[in-house]
Amino acid sequence: MSVRQNGNKFMADFMSNGVRHRKQFPTNEEADAWEAELKKRIRLNMPYQELLDAKDGKITIDELLSKTFVRYWEDTANESTQLGNIRLINEFFGANQSVDKIDTTGLDEFIGAMERKGLAASTINGRLATISKALTYAQDRGYINNRPKIERKKVSNQRLRFFTEEEEYEMLEALRADGRNPFAYFIEWSIDTGMRPIESRNVSQASLREDPELGYLVDLRKTKNAYPRTIPLTKRAHFAFTYLSATEFMPFTQFTESNIRKNWRFVREVMNDVDPEFVFYLTRHTCASRLVQRNVPLHVVKEWMGHRTYEMTLRYAKLTPRNFLDAKVALEQAL
Repeated sequence: MSVRQNGNKFMADFMSNGVRHRKQFPTNEEADAWEAELKKRIRLNMPYQELLDAKDGKITIDELLSKTFVRYWEDTANESTQLGNIRLINEFFGANQSVDKIDTTGLDEFIGAMERKGLAASTINGRLATISKALTYAQDRGYINNRPKIERKKVSNQRLRFFTEEEEYEMLEALRADGRNPFAYFIEWSIDTGMRPIESRNVSQASLREDPELGYLVDLRKTKNAYPRTIPLTKRAHFAFTYLSATEFMPFTQFTESNIRKNWRFVREVMNDVDPEFVFYLTRHTCASRLVQRNVPLHVVKEWMGHRTYEMTLRYAKLTPRNFLDAKVALEQAL
């Protein structure tokens, strides 16, 4: 090894293919380990630039999360969610800790802490997905040798719930009777487009265009999974857009998470304060379910909802008893 003491530090210093590599460390052991790892990666033609860039041969959890954020999530519809996840991960593991401190034991403790807070399995999995993406980024670029196994929480087949037409009518009537017209229009928009709230907030007046065959369309460029799509608007979705665009270039920005919570609290008090699955996000479930129930082909539903896989589409496509009755009739006709 070519490690020497330099004041109160230890410097690894060697030549490879005519290039000098040099870095200082607090201890002789760390310098030896860094040099051995760098030589191995150069010999095996593995990525190693991050070993040269990282402070003391390592990268902190916060540095890794920041790099991953810029690479994958910045300026996407998922940006605010990922910033929240990053803050929580930094708080739990320690922002200035080395990335190799995230191991299987630490992940188990992280999951346990989230469970004790009463978080849903899907919420915990979302935070684990952020860690997983960051660790994959680190491994691909040579920050870490091995990526610890991440065991996701088991999630049921999502909510079996969607809004009936009667529930929708009652909900809209209650909102308008209480003077909450903007939120009523937002519900109609959300049901008829299937957009996530975070996607709706990024729709501007410039997103709207008119097609000679399909009518009015909205082009979504900023989506949760960076999967752009175009959605034709129903008459009432277009009216909601026009109504809310009268005073705002971004007509749905007012419907922040806190705004939705406040208005939905009113809806629950009026209609259903018992069912834990009676949540605003059912607007999206309802859209997908209605498309399937009305015999829209699954590949069309998949594109409309912006799903990457059919498995995801099927999680939202909840059938009504009427669909099973139609299936029974079809079989009897065949006989």
